[in-house]
Formats: sequence, structure tokens, C-alpha cells
Amino acid sequence: MDRALLDALGRDLQGELGVQWWVGDALPLRDEWRETESGLYRSIHLIHALMERAQGGEGNARRTWRLAIADAGLCAEGVGEVFGEAAMEGCCAVVGIQPLRGGSGADGQVLRARLLTQAVHELGHLAGAGHCRRASCVMYPSRHIADSDHKGHTFCAECRDALKLRGVQKT
Repeated sequence: MDRALLDALGRDLQGELGVQWWVGDALPLRDEWRETESGLYRSIHLIHALMERAQGGEGNARRTWRLAIADAGLCAEGVGEVFGEAAMEGCCAVVGIQPLRGGSGADGQVLRARLLTQAVHELGHLAGAGHCRRASCVMYPSRHIADSDHKGHTFCAECRDALKLRGVQKT
């Protein structure tokens, strides 16, 4: 994984959400987590591994969010390929970077913007936000990379206000 990209994501998340961040130890992808047919990794296994790590780690596992950036494609049960997944109102989420490299114009800046969008989306789920029906809101579910490119990394007013009530959204 490109450390410069992870550092840029951390700075972007700090600026966007006001979160403190650090890059932790790498979480190895296990062969048994991979779907045989698609070659994609089952995202729930990465989330469970992060949760196990959180249980043995420093700080309060419920107050410290962990976001894994997998240099792979991901899938979820009953959904197929996904950009990421989160334990709703939990402590852990994952984003797969492989599909973010797809599509036209996926240069370094586009990849960085896509990664920020998906990271904010998954952290929104950790904060308790569900999917939004507004296509311009970061909480709108992305089915295709074009959805992610269109919506960007910002919350709509309704989602932002709901997160402020929970005390988790930067003002």
C-alpha cells in the first residue's frame, strides 16, 4: 500500500471531519478470505480482524474507529462487489482500493478523491448514518464508480445535521 496515499487520506479526513488519525500496522489479507470465483476478498472478514485487533489494542474500542484500506477488491454477502463496508455504529470499516482505480481518468488525484469519498462514507456508517436518497450526498450508496465520482465527499445538510446531533460531525 502506498504510504503517501494513506498519509494524504489521513490529512484529508482530518480536514473534512476533524478526526485524529494514524497509520497502524498492516493487516495481512488471508487466502481464506478470498472468494474463489471472483477473486475478491469478503469484507466482513477484514472487519472482524480489525475488531479482534481493537479488542487487544489501546484505548476504548468503541470510541476509536479503525478504517482498513485494502489494496484489493472487496465483496459482501448478498451484494457482490462493494467499495467498502462498515460495522454500523461499530468501530471498524474497510475500503477496497482496487475498484477505485477503475474508470476513465483515474490518475493520482482522482484516486485520492475517490478514496476520501469512500472513507467518509464508511466512517459515516460508523457514526450511525444510514444511506441517503440524495445522489449528491456522500452517504448515497455507490453502485458504480461514476456514482462515487458524482457525489463527492460531503454530507448533505440533513445528514450533516443528524451527525452533529450525535456529536460526531465537524462544524
